[in-house]
Amino acid sequence: MPLIDPAPPDRRPSTALAVAAVLLTLTGLYLWPWWPSGFPDAKFLEFRQEYAHGALPGSPWWDVVWISWFQYGYLVQSAAVLVLPFTVARHDRWHWLSLLAVLTCGWQLAGVLGSTVFHTTPAPFLGPLAGILALVAWLLARRRAPRTA
Repeated sequence: MPLIDPAPPDRRPSTALAVAAVLLTLTGLYLWPWWPSGFPDAKFLEFRQEYAHGALPGSPWWDVVWISWFQYGYLVQSAAVLVLPFTVARHDRWHWLSLLAVLTCGWQLAGVLGSTVFHTTPAPFLGPLAGILALVAWLLARRRAPRTA
């Protein structure tokens, strides 16, 4: 038994990954155009207007899921990734809030794949990439200090 307990894992790597996830998500949603120049609705906020009225009555559940991301899911995702750096490295119940960022990034992937956007820049897929970073950051913050014999 050692006289000094090992230090807990450092929180900085998971927080840095969370900040990277925030930057990727916000860049993909609000800054980088989704289509190359020449398209009239190249930015996400302009493109999402096509889906602002929601799915048609009687549409299958899958259509409701991906269209709802264009309606309001991107706002939930933006809020979830903004709180991510503050919650991912916590060791109380608030750390579960960081998994909301992972779920909403998956919701973005469902929205992008459901809308069958083609010939885009990489911007629509920065959110799902940010979700992977958020999940790695969450797992990294959950690791335990190594035990010494």
